[in-house]
Amino acid sequence: MNQISNFISKIYGILLIAGGIMGFVKAHSKMSLLTGAISGILVFISCSIGSKRPKEGYLYVSTVSLILAVFFALKFKATHAFMPAGLMLILSTTTFVIVGLSFLQAKK
Repeated sequence: MNQISNFISKIYGILLIAGGIMGFVKAHSKMSLLTGAISGILVFISCSIGSKRPKEGYLYVSTVSLILAVFFALKFKATHAFMPAGLMLILSTTTFVIVGLSFLQAKK
C-alpha cells in the first residue's frame, strides 16, 4: 500500500476503535464496542497484509469501509443524526474513495 492509503487506513482504524469505545461509554452499547473493535482490527490486519501484498490490502480496507459506509448510510437515513452515523458515513466513504483510487492507480 502507498503511504497515503496506509496512513489514512490506520487513522480510520483508530477512529473505528475509538468510536466503538465511545459508543460503549456513552450508550452502554456492547454492540458498538464489539463492531468498532472488530472493524478497527480488520483494518489494521489489512494494512499489515498490504505492506507485503498491496493490492490485497487495498481490497480488504476498501471492503470494510464500503460495508461500513452502507451501514452508516442506512443508519443516517433512519435517524438523521450526524453523530455517530453521519460522521462515520463521511469517514467510511472518504476512506473507501482514497483507498479505492490508490488501488486503481496500483493496477496501472
